[in-house]
Amino acid sequence: MADLSKEVVEEGQSKDVKQIQSMSEVPPKKLKQTELLSFFQESPKKQTATDSEPGEKSEASDNVQTKMDYLIKKEVEEGPSKHLKQETEAKKHNFKFSLNSKTFSVACKTFMTVLEALNTSPIFRSEKDKNKNMQKEILIQRSKGAVPRAAVKTDFPCCLIERDEILDIDFIQKDENSSTNQTTVDPSLLGKRSKPETLVTIWVKKEGGPKVQCLLKSKALRKSVRYVCVFGFKGEKVKTALKRDGRFNNVIFKKHCGLSELGGDTNHELSIPVEDLEGKSFQVVVLSDQNQPDSQDDLTFVKTEANVASDADVAETAGSSQNPINTERDKKQDGNAKSMNPSTKGYDTKPIVNSEEILGILRDQFKDLLDTLKQREKLKNKSEVQRFFREEYGRSVENFLEVKKVKQLMKLSDSVCQIRKGGSPEGTGFLLFDRFILTNAHVIGIFTDLTKVNFAEFTAVFDYEDMESEKRIQIKQLTDYCYRKDEHGRHLDYALLELDDNNDISKYHQLLYSYSPNLPNNRCQICIVGHPGVGVKKMDPCIIIGTESRLDAEEKHKTENVNVINVMTRKSLEEKWDFHKNQITYNSCFFHGSSGSPVFDADCNLIGIHTGGYVYEGHGKTTKSVMEYAYSIQPILNMIKAQTKIKGLLEIVKILEPYCDQSNVSETPKATELD
Repeated sequence: MADLSKEVVEEGQSKDVKQIQSMSEVPPKKLKQTELLSFFQESPKKQTATDSEPGEKSEASDNVQTKMDYLIKKEVEEGPSKHLKQETEAKKHNFKFSLNSKTFSVACKTFMTVLEALNTSPIFRSEKDKNKNMQKEILIQRSKGAVPRAAVKTDFPCCLIERDEILDIDFIQKDENSSTNQTTVDPSLLGKRSKPETLVTIWVKKEGGPKVQCLLKSKALRKSVRYVCVFGFKGEKVKTALKRDGRFNNVIFKKHCGLSELGGDTNHELSIPVEDLEGKSFQVVVLSDQNQPDSQDDLTFVKTEANVASDADVAETAGSSQNPINTERDKKQDGNAKSMNPSTKGYDTKPIVNSEEILGILRDQFKDLLDTLKQREKLKNKSEVQRFFREEYGRSVENFLEVKKVKQLMKLSDSVCQIRKGGSPEGTGFLLFDRFILTNAHVIGIFTDLTKVNFAEFTAVFDYEDMESEKRIQIKQLTDYCYRKDEHGRHLDYALLELDDNNDISKYHQLLYSYSPNLPNNRCQICIVGHPGVGVKKMDPCIIIGTESRLDAEEKHKTENVNVINVMTRKSLEEKWDFHKNQITYNSCFFHGSSGSPVFDADCNLIGIHTGGYVYEGHGKTTKSVMEYAYSIQPILNMIKAQTKIKGLLEIVKILEPYCDQSNVSETPKATELD
């Protein structure tokens, strides 16, 4: 009997599945064989006459068997196809939208967002792609609901829009601090977005009560609407739904706020389930003057969404838009991101405690900084500004993301060591050749009488990449030292140290043989490897600030730090900040402890030694720098060769000979006074 039922099931399925698949893309629902099995096993006594007469069947048993066969056949032949038909119909949806005083209809599916549905309309896309609207936000207002004319976001689920409801579409000024066009749904909840039974809507008035009146981030949105419509998922907190919405200022989450039901006297905490407030309108009020700490539960997914059609729209609207829609590229990028880490979720960052004041200062400075950038880089609009930052970021990391370059850089970085005195970190050095390491003179100290320096206290620590791995090699003596200008006006700050004979030294690459005399141009990439902050070995990819761009970089830093410009100026006068001919300038995060680090170009050639920065003290005694710099290697090699030749160290002279610039090497180097 079980075999026969299975055969009937399979035949019925194969027949109906073909019909269903020809009508719909929805995969056919297979009949659950466990249900059939449970049906057979449910009432065993109805399948036999009596326990005492196992071989005889009653008339009632025959009727049950006939009915059972009929139900099986009906379930197989009619059940799945009928269910799938209803499921397919349920996914269809339609509403209307009003644009430029004209009304148009939209046929969509319930799993779409409002923007995805609107993008299926060539009329909407044509209006959206006009030049006057390209840099604006889309304003969408409902005609139905608890409060008509309430604004919804572009990611509002279509299934919550009532059938034949008219959405009023307009375009408003985009606010730098807020975007109403964004996807703010955790990817794990996207499936629920098409099911009205899992969703809740509430309406929030744009003005709050006393102490919390300004609720919406966007000024243009505040001027255009009186209410906003917010959706949430059943089971989540009201606070989570409001945070994910993204249109509200953080003040309502920092203060102890709640929702006061309009037309009533009831106040609701933001920690209650959102379904408790379904379909009602509220005003935000302050319940207590005590601020509320953020909790981990309040983190919400936020993804910026451009005004383009979704992936689901591409197949339906390909070729119908007047302007190309870059969804294929976005789709590939999203796919790549998911494939790299499918479990990763994006979260909105938690605000820094007591950061309102500095945030206000930064926002106030933003417009001036943007104008300065546009003027300096000759940028005309926001699109060009965005393109500029994308190019600058890509330029700073692109070469050092290549696997080949990373492997090569890792091999060279093994030659970098930390210089310690009496066990305390003083700076960074690197194996230059043979058993000699190069670092800055100021790392070991600036002395007038070097004979008084006890080099038995100094060690070079290699392989210090975590707290448990390091290789210490004793520094034997100081071979050469220079902290002054050469005869060509180039400032030199180096110390050549000889290590004790040690078999382990031979495994490290000698960076002299990776040296290049050719310095990169403005905005070329470099990478520093060293021990900043007296910690483990790190690297920092940077962009060179060329000679012609240094003053602009300085002015930019001043405009970003107006409140400490006096400190900056005083420090500059005290230390006589100046640029030297052999300097390579850049912005780096390598400060104290990183002096003496090797600097590599985009081809992993040694070009300089990281030496210092134009440093001053910021708020809270933090170290700040206008820019950092390295000294090029070529003048250092020239000076080492000249001075070791005088000392009779012919072995070193012979090694350096091929790497020195003969035209600029003086047999007897002349000292000049420092600045």
